Amino acid sequence: MASNTRQKILDAAEKLFAHHGFESTSLRSIIASANVNLAAIHYHFGSKEGLIRAVIERRFAPVNDERLRLLAEFEKKTDGKAARVEEILEAFLAPMLRIGLLDSGQGRLLMQLGGRLLQPSNGMLEKAAGGEFERVAARFLAALQRALPSLSRQEIAWRMNFTIGAAARALSGGIPVKVLSRASHENLQERDVRRVLQRLITYTTAGMQAPAGNHRLPEAKPWNRAPKPS
Repeated sequence: MASNTRQKILDAAEKLFAHHGFESTSLRSIIASANVNLAAIHYHFGSKEGLIRAVIERRFAPVNDERLRLLAEFEKKTDGKAARVEEILEAFLAPMLRIGLLDSGQGRLLMQLGGRLLQPSNGMLEKAAGGEFERVAARFLAALQRALPSLSRQEIAWRMNFTIGAAARALSGGIPVKVLSRASHENLQERDVRRVLQRLITYTTAGMQAPAGNHRLPEAKPWNRAPKPS
């Protein structure tokens, strides 16, 4: 019975978090949807933060475990050398895309929850979600630093952030893909997992391997200065 109650709470919370956001979903709405009382949530999860952590771990831990498994597999083939950037990015991107691009309830749910995590949030959500993703972030940053020794760890972190943004765009599809399809007179096939993954790896690898640039902003010019007489 306890296991069944816990499952009911997780199922209800997951759907509500996906549809309304982690912060906008109240415990009251979860209680009503799961048909349980507040004491059940406190018994199984301790708090809303604990419930969010459990939802994220249930949905994303298998994806992250597969990411780490693929990375270890690629590194095992290198004889102690750094894995190639393309392989590191494939290990990071493939597990999420293979589920998220499936036209299934599980794929859509994963995509919706992932989208919610990319939105601005408060400290509570970051604390609840951080642990599950930090173990993956640290491992992949270290692998990329070995593969790209000319780049600083900060630069690699920024480029991984942009890579995550590109992956989120690939997962969400929607109006931009349809507009670009019409503009290019091509059917971009946003659900073709293999081809989307190949293109995304090619695109993000080029960005990851780009030389470090000068990130200093140009000096601002005053707008109210009168032009010099000719």
